[in-house]
Amino acid sequence: MNSIHASLGNTKHRTLKKTLALLSLPLLATTFSYGIVGSTSSFAAGTIPQATVAKMGTCAWQLAGVSPTVVLTPASAYAGTSDQLTGTDASANMFVSADGIQGTACSWFGGTPAGATITTSIGNNAGFVSTPAAGLDYSFVTGASSLTYAPSSAGCPTGTGTTYTTFSMFGASPLNTTRATVVISKTGSVIGTSTSCLFSPTYTSSIPAGLTPTGTNNLAAPSVTTTLSIQ
Repeated sequence: MNSIHASLGNTKHRTLKKTLALLSLPLLATTFSYGIVGSTSSFAAGTIPQATVAKMGTCAWQLAGVSPTVVLTPASAYAGTSDQLTGTDASANMFVSADGIQGTACSWFGGTPAGATITTSIGNNAGFVSTPAAGLDYSFVTGASSLTYAPSSAGCPTGTGTTYTTFSMFGASPLNTTRATVVISKTGSVIGTSTSCLFSPTYTSSIPAGLTPTGTNNLAAPSVTTTLSIQ
């Protein structure tokens, strides 16, 4: 009986050892290392397309349309009383352009847009000389008979940065140094676009009263110089 018991005990012991050995297998398996076998990707070479950039023209102020002859006409036939003369230089224009043609877009390329100044002047002791007789000769020395220059505000609205001044263009020295010029200043032109100012000046003067013309007289006017300068 004891031998049978011992045999059964040995059998149980061997069975337990096998069981423990089997249970230990997964633990041993965790010590194995695994690797993933992959492939290397290939890439095709590419190019960036070429870019071509054209330069816009550089802005510059231009002066155009100044008439070589502005005709002043009287309000009526002279009858011994003061009579006004009036004439307009309708196409006088200053504008920004790259090629001298109005309407051509241009750029200041990030710089400060330049302003422009128009100066109009006459010589000393200027006035009208009548032909064939001297009956309507007069100078621009006095205020009543001065030559007056007025730019048109309709051509260059105040909002564009233009300032207007109406001057009596006295021709006698020393008044010529202070009052014989007319200045129109324009600043703040728009970058990348054309900017224009049609200032269309009007000249007026008054024939003094008390003169005695002979028949029909033509009045020879003084030279007027218009200059554009950059501010």
